[in-house]
Amino acid sequence: MFRVSQRSDDQSLLQFSTRDPIEWVDSEQFGLGIASGSLRREWTWLAFVDDDPRATPVARAVWWGPAGSVHPVELRCLIVAAGVPYPELWGAALIRSAHRAFRASGALFDPVVVIGAGGGWQQDAAAREAVAWRREAAAQAGTTAALRTPADVPASTPAVLAAR
Repeated sequence: MFRVSQRSDDQSLLQFSTRDPIEWVDSEQFGLGIASGSLRREWTWLAFVDDDPRATPVARAVWWGPAGSVHPVELRCLIVAAGVPYPELWGAALIRSAHRAFRASGALFDPVVVIGAGGGWQQDAAAREAVAWRREAAAQAGTTAALRTPADVPASTPAVLAAR
């Protein structure tokens, strides 16, 4: 099951994390984004193995847009829980579900999947794998993926790198 997050999901949503060596939205960044309007609950999607409302999500995607925008323009955080097989399939299904909903609400284009990787990511096997499955998820979802490295990020853009 894939759906937009709800207030009742806040605890699960904020506890979601990753050990992938890529940029992701942690609980502090999520709270700041919600407060500023650049992240929103209706732009945050969760994946569950079944329809149990008490189930723990197995994947999370957080889209970003400028404060005041009607629709998101970037997927900034795509996480699949450790140990879940085929993260690219879960990620692709989550992206497709959300993009379908965004289009149904009037979005004219699908947001780009932004994958933030640290400098030297090509020499790190875990980082290469983390980037690869997210690129594959975007491709399977029929959308564009863009790799962002530290040289591409303005100093005013907050980014959280997962601990290894």
